[in-house]
Amino acid sequence: MELKQNLTMKWRPATIEAVRNIIQADLVNCDDEQVAAFEKYRVDPYSAPLVRYGKVETVVVVARNGQEVIYWEDVDEGFNVSPVGFDGKILEHWCNQDDLGLALDAWIDGRARPRGVDPAVAPE
Repeated sequence: MELKQNLTMKWRPATIEAVRNIIQADLVNCDDEQVAAFEKYRVDPYSAPLVRYGKVETVVVVARNGQEVIYWEDVDEGFNVSPVGFDGKILEHWCNQDDLGLALDAWIDGRARPRGVDPAVAPE
């Protein structure tokens, strides 16, 4: 796996500027439908709260479709699709390492999310 944000193994939270750069790099590899979906649903990237294993942290939201968002998961370095609450809180923590195009596929007719994929849960 190629690291996109944390080019060393020392983790640091994502900045909005870093995520903008990741978006630009990923869009180059997207097909026309994925680019069109991103243009339709994109938002100005912003930080949003997420509960990650019992601790409130933030992620960077890059697109919104109704009550779902695509956000950059800076620990696993990938994009994820999750429901969002009315207060802007990300409701499900996912650990996917998806490129932007694969995350966008969830919002493109005829392209579905893989079955058997669930949100992250804290280890017991």
